[in-house]
Amino acid sequence: MIERVIDLLHLFAIEEFSRLTITLLALIITPLSLSIIRKMLARTEGTLAVRRERQVIWRNVVMITAAVTLIAIWGSKIAGFALSLAAVAGAILIVSKEALLNLIGFVNITVTRPFGFGDYIEIGNASGRVVDINAMYTTVLETRQGHQVTGQTMTIPNSMLLTQTVRNFTVTGEFVIYLLSIKIDRTWNITQHENALTNAANQACAIWQKQANAHLKSFELSHHVDLPSAETRVIITLDDGKSTDLTVRYTCRPNDRVKVEQQILRKYIESVSSLKEAIPVRNDE
Repeated sequence: MIERVIDLLHLFAIEEFSRLTITLLALIITPLSLSIIRKMLARTEGTLAVRRERQVIWRNVVMITAAVTLIAIWGSKIAGFALSLAAVAGAILIVSKEALLNLIGFVNITVTRPFGFGDYIEIGNASGRVVDINAMYTTVLETRQGHQVTGQTMTIPNSMLLTQTVRNFTVTGEFVIYLLSIKIDRTWNITQHENALTNAANQACAIWQKQANAHLKSFELSHHVDLPSAETRVIITLDDGKSTDLTVRYTCRPNDRVKVEQQILRKYIESVSSLKEAIPVRNDE
C-alpha cells in the first residue's frame, strides 16, 4: 500500500501539469499563510519586539519551506540542464557574489546570534535598533544624536557582518550599562561637579538598581563574563591642560536610555547652576 502511494506521488511530481499545479498552489498558499500568521501573532501576548521576532521567524520558515518544495518538484528538471548550463552558472555565480555573501552572513547571524530583535547595534557607519532580519538584509530603526530614533530605517546587507565590526549595545539584555561624558574646565571644582553628577545618576536610577544588579550577576554566571555592578560611578579623565572629562556609568533598560540620560543631565545642571561657573558641555560618544 505504502509503495503504491509513493509511486503515485512520484508520478504526480513527474507530470508537467502536476508540477505547475503544485507551483501555483505554493504561490497562493505562501502569501496566504504569511497573512494568517501575521494576524494570529497580532492577537498573542508579549511585547511588540517579541511579536515582531515571532513573525519574522515564522515568515522565514514559510519562505524556506516553499523554496524547498519548489526545488524538490523542479529538481529533476534543474538537474537535466545542469551540465549544459555550467558556463552560465559560473557567470551567475560571479554576478551573484554579493547575494551569496549575504546568505552566508544570514547563516552567521542565525548560528552565532551576535544580535537579536530589539537590540541596538552598530555596523560600520550604520547604527540603530534591529527590527527585521531576512536572508539578504538586516533592517534597523536609525538612531542619531543622543541615541534618538530618527523615524527612518536603514537596510544593512548581511555580508557586512563578514567584513565589519558589529557592536551590540544591548547584549546584556534587560539592563544595560551606559556611559555619559561631560567636559568641564580644569579650573572648576572637580569634586563638586563629580558629586553633583553622581547624585543626579543615583536619583535617576535608584528605583531599579537592585533589580539591575541581580540581572547583571545572573548574566555573569550564564555567560561567564565579568561585568561591573549596576551602581553609578564617575570616572575622571584629564585629557589636556584645559579640561577634565567626567564620565558617569549608569544602568537602565535599553528603551529608557534617552529618558534616563536626559534626567541625569537636567538634575546635574540644576545642581551646578548655583555655582559661579559656566554650564559644562557634553562630549559626543
